[in-house]
Amino acid sequence: MNKVDESRIGGVAPCTRRVMNLSHVLLQAARRYPDEIGFVWGDQTWTWSQLNTRVDAMVVALHKAGISKGARILVQCKNSNQMFETMFVCFRLGAVWVPTNYRQTPEEVAYLAESSGASLMFCHIDFKEHARAAQAAAFSITRTIFIGGDEPDSYDCIVNRFLGEMLVPTSVDYDDPCWFFYTSGTTGRPKAAVLTHGQMGFVITNHLADLMPGTSQKDASL
Repeated sequence: MNKVDESRIGGVAPCTRRVMNLSHVLLQAARRYPDEIGFVWGDQTWTWSQLNTRVDAMVVALHKAGISKGARILVQCKNSNQMFETMFVCFRLGAVWVPTNYRQTPEEVAYLAESSGASLMFCHIDFKEHARAAQAAAFSITRTIFIGGDEPDSYDCIVNRFLGEMLVPTSVDYDDPCWFFYTSGTTGRPKAAVLTHGQMGFVITNHLADLMPGTSQKDASL
């Protein structure tokens, strides 16, 4: 009697099911509605095309710096267009987005840096103390890119340097992690819920088909 490999019922091993990289959501919007507003922050606006181009630029910069699929990227930042962009930068690289709560203390962020194994940190310039604490706790962090300011290695300067360049989004599987969603840690240290490209793709589909049917590019969300 032949032994059945149950992991391959249906012809595909569960852990190797190819799915669309989540960053395609932004790419698709940029192709369909390039000149329509995609993001509003205060008095500033960005079109879908502008957002996608900025994400592409940072992806190229990080790729050239050796950041690749599976890398964990810690983000300590207040709400901003850059904060929004870092999510798609991580997805497009196949890296893992590790956002903090910007109200957390330097010590709390340092724990997240160490726990996640982050190799890169995006940090708003107002949180330099958090960056120092994270780097001291996690020797895996080889680089910190500050958001704000006009230093040559600041976020926007890097984006401007690579504007117009792009890479094909990294190929991902259903179970590839895209986001470490840390709990509040009310009974101890925060713990990371691992969200995957496949899971988040399902969440998006569920929201559009069930919770918010009829949503279009004309709608706005806070």
